[in-house]
Amino acid sequence: MSYNGAAKFLPDNWTPVDYTIITDGCDCYPWHEVYAWLPVKTIYGEYVWREKLFKRKVWVSWGHGFHMEPHVQYATAFDLITYDPNARYQS
Repeated sequence: MSYNGAAKFLPDNWTPVDYTIITDGCDCYPWHEVYAWLPVKTIYGEYVWREKLFKRKVWVSWGHGFHMEPHVQYATAFDLITYDPNARYQS
């Protein structure tokens, strides 16, 4: 008997949930500089700590706009230069 992971539980036409990052809504904040004492995950999925980073608070709308969650994003200076807002969000 072989093990094929989550594939046996997912339908054949499964796709990830679409989302929208809202940066100009209520309780959203622009990028500002912080110091990361503990490990944090950047917008590109890397863990960094003990260095200066940029942080912002955004709302992420999952699905068709019915469910929204606040998220905090962290980025290095290089991440901000190469940031593509249309790329997939990594939480």
